[in-house]
Amino acid sequence: MRIKIWLVLAIALVAGALVLGGCTTKVVSAPSGSVLNTVTAAGEGKAIAAPDQAEMSFGVTTQGTEAKKTLDDAAKQADKIIAALKKAGVAAEDLQTSGVSLYPQQDYSNNRAPRITGYQATVEVRVTMKDISKVGDIIEAGAGAGANQISGPTFTLSEKSASREEAIKAAVADAKARAEVMAKAAGKSVGDVISISETGVSAPPIYYGGGAERSALDSTYAAAIEPGTLDVTANVTIVFELK
Repeated sequence: MRIKIWLVLAIALVAGALVLGGCTTKVVSAPSGSVLNTVTAAGEGKAIAAPDQAEMSFGVTTQGTEAKKTLDDAAKQADKIIAALKKAGVAAEDLQTSGVSLYPQQDYSNNRAPRITGYQATVEVRVTMKDISKVGDIIEAGAGAGANQISGPTFTLSEKSASREEAIKAAVADAKARAEVMAKAAGKSVGDVISISETGVSAPPIYYGGGAERSALDSTYAAAIEPGTLDVTANVTIVFELK
């Protein structure tokens, strides 16, 4: 027992000698959940971009007295539309069946209980066009293949667009400028970036014609479509060192 006590005392004396000799390690930490000497700023950046893709919906509606046959007829017609869209240059991965519906048609006349008189089936196909110069050709192809419900196009911006990057860069510059104003007002200066986060990049799509459905479209209408431009907005939040 005495040996152990002397061993503990010896270790304590050595540690004390190291402290007196200047061989110390000092750890400074901020209170939990906070960072010392920082300034946080939010920035917003904008850019103008030409849309680089478009989306449309092509649908076909059929009517009949038998539910299964009515739905089968709609599906067969949708297959023809898909084949025509592929022939017009739409890739298979850019085609998607977006909706299938079947509803009974009922007769409410003569104040009697409703009676089913037939069925109505609809199949919709959504198309993403990576080459917006072909929008007119795609519309004509879908209408020519029997689509009797056509909506769009909706012009959008892909995630790979350089305009998104431009907006983010502008947002970062805006956040830094705001941080510098706050730092100067406090008699400080802005140092390194401690953290940065993107809080959103938006590019509201352009809806052509309000998404109205049309039963037939001619080449004159198709050629008149203009994609216009999109307003891209980016928002970031940056935490800077405050010196």
